[in-house]
Amino acid sequence: MTTTLTRRSLLALLAVTGAVLLCGAMLATQPLIVVALIGAAIVLALAFAAPVLNLVTLVALTAIVPFGVQNRFGIGGGTGAPGLLLSDALLAAGLLRAGYTILRKPLERRLQLPALLVVAFMATAGLQAVRGLALGRDLSTVGAEFRVLLGFGTFLVAMPILADRQGRAKLLRSLPVVGLALGLWGIGQWVFGLGFAEAGDAGVREGIRLTSSGRGQIQGGLYAYPVAVVLSLAALTADHRRSLRSQALLAAVGVLNVIALLLTYERTFWVATVLAFGFTMVKAGGAQRLRGLIWAGTAVTLMFAALSTLAPGELGAARERLLSLSQYGSDNSLQYRLIESRHVLHEIGTKPWIGSGLAATIFWGRPWVNVPPKTFTFSHNGYLWLIWKVGILGALLLWIPLFRAIASRTPAEDDQLFHAVRHGCQGALLALLVVNVTFPAFSQIGIAPTMGFLMAVALATRTGPPSPGRERLASEDRPAEMYPAWMTRADA
Repeated sequence: MTTTLTRRSLLALLAVTGAVLLCGAMLATQPLIVVALIGAAIVLALAFAAPVLNLVTLVALTAIVPFGVQNRFGIGGGTGAPGLLLSDALLAAGLLRAGYTILRKPLERRLQLPALLVVAFMATAGLQAVRGLALGRDLSTVGAEFRVLLGFGTFLVAMPILADRQGRAKLLRSLPVVGLALGLWGIGQWVFGLGFAEAGDAGVREGIRLTSSGRGQIQGGLYAYPVAVVLSLAALTADHRRSLRSQALLAAVGVLNVIALLLTYERTFWVATVLAFGFTMVKAGGAQRLRGLIWAGTAVTLMFAALSTLAPGELGAARERLLSLSQYGSDNSLQYRLIESRHVLHEIGTKPWIGSGLAATIFWGRPWVNVPPKTFTFSHNGYLWLIWKVGILGALLLWIPLFRAIASRTPAEDDQLFHAVRHGCQGALLALLVVNVTFPAFSQIGIAPTMGFLMAVALATRTGPPSPGRERLASEDRPAEMYPAWMTRADA
């Protein structure tokens, strides 16, 4: 049998041959560039061939893996010299795939305005980065803040995937695995006593203020624990036929992340999680509320049982920490945040609409604890931080789709599982907005891509037909065919 090469095949063969020869020539003189090009090609292929895996990896990588670990293996990175991270490559490849997909099949009208606003926000972040560099500010700080703001572009990466029924089903199967890994990472930090990272995003920070016991506060995955708790409980409330194995997995995600959340000893996160769960239950139906309360009570009971057996001192520290809420008026941390916010507000007042640009700084100290003044690019209030950097106009480009995602109504045609998960995403976003008052979620690479993903799920419309060339899935009222066998009962 003979094969006749078409003109297109011949050109492709010549292009591949030329690329191989070029890489071979460069390998002897610039091996790092060759490795980078090969890595970029692999990541780009992953984004187009397995978009769900690309998205889930991006969210898991940023939420779980400490920045220092990513930076150590980044291109041009290292201690004190941030470079191109794997998460940057995954996001860039995902955005390319999203742009290509949306051009071929535009988003539904309901999603077009949020998508345009997110694109405008990313463009604004780019302009503010250029502005910061033009003002002679630190390159690594500009790059770090720009990376965080681009992370919200995960919203665009997720939208085409959620519009495909098969992609949506794969996402639902993947989320519990990410949640389980997150919970294990949280417990692992505490069990092995990992040291507090220089970036402040991993390990155990020694000491727990306003308590007399406790090993310390875990920091890795801090912003993601409320998200995992709310989403796992929301999924368990769904009126959906699932196997005992599926229920056990979701319950394990909830319990592990509740324990990790407790061991952060951050009162704001505790309160925000409770409010988010309450919000999710208000949006749920009567039967779902009852299941939600039962599962929440079960998770808390198992958490108390585990800690009272293995680490009773931590429960005592948590109780003292919770009761310290009544001392908030005399808490030094509150005074610290208030004075810091005044300095940021002063900077905002000089350029309220256009902001001060990325890597903008404030200069202040804490004489009441003998801390001399120094320069900061950080603010504990995430809302003020965002206005300070990109201005009111730039902040609104993100806040409008964000608040719309929380307030949006769930389409009636969604299947029960996705319906419940969507409510969970809305509750998780609410939790992060509450946290953002005293902890800057808008400036953290560990949660920005997750927030973009949560926005996409909350705003997703009904799914269209399966991707071309793939077998059409069953309708939503037949979950045993839409989800894998282990997620449904054997007698379903």
